[in-house]
Amino acid sequence: MNNKYHIFFISIILILFAVCYHTTLIWMYGRFMGSDSYYSHGFIIPLVSGFFIWQKKDVLKKEKVEASWWGLLFVFIALLTHISGTIIYVFSVSGFSIFFLIIGITLFIYGKNILRRIFFPLIFLLFMFPVPSAMINSISFPLKIIVTKLSVYIIGVLGIAVFQEGFNISIPAGDLLVGNPCSGLRSLITFFALGSVLAYLTPIDSVKKYILILFVIPIALICNMVRVVILILISHFWGLAAAAPESFWHNASGIFVFITGMLLLFYIGKLIEWKISKADI
Repeated sequence: MNNKYHIFFISIILILFAVCYHTTLIWMYGRFMGSDSYYSHGFIIPLVSGFFIWQKKDVLKKEKVEASWWGLLFVFIALLTHISGTIIYVFSVSGFSIFFLIIGITLFIYGKNILRRIFFPLIFLLFMFPVPSAMINSISFPLKIIVTKLSVYIIGVLGIAVFQEGFNISIPAGDLLVGNPCSGLRSLITFFALGSVLAYLTPIDSVKKYILILFVIPIALICNMVRVVILILISHFWGLAAAAPESFWHNASGIFVFITGMLLLFYIGKLIEWKISKADI
């Protein structure tokens, strides 16, 4: 196919995609924009993927375009998944079918060589598809327990009278409730996305890349534990209102732990890269 046919074919696909997936796209938009959203980064993901593909434009031009009929198998799987998700009103299933659709169309139009070249940017798109709320809750609950218990322990070590009952924390200034945003799941999802990008850009072997990504889990937990400790201390010394949701300190602590987590992840990546460089000398 020449470029003229590629543009025509892709235009037809985009029109059909908008018609078939408009309900799912509206649902995804709602999940991205929700006040308690874990996927507010969803709008950025396709832009990052597109940028990574654009960076490879010179390499992709040299690749031979060989359409593969295997791509139609992925398209068929995507359509079956989309129809199933729509019938049972589980839009997260329909959302993930978009990923298989993109893989299938890329393989069908451009072939396996180009698909291999842009495999990470396409895999990265998975971070924009919300998982079911039930799964979110099942992961968030144990994370919140861990963060709450560790935070209470640290506050006790600092000499402040503290009592925990479930997710309620009682200190002399009053009672605090550890909400879902403080579970660490939101940070975990965001850090996994950013950690994947960092691993992709860091010149280390595949095993070291996976190790770097796995560091996201303790970093997210530690950062959120630090945030809860900070908010408890602010409540203790300046009153509950100072650390209330939407307050300056509540928002500032979130920004602080996010930047801290990113710096930790960045320096761990640099440390892994440095050790590899030292081993080569």
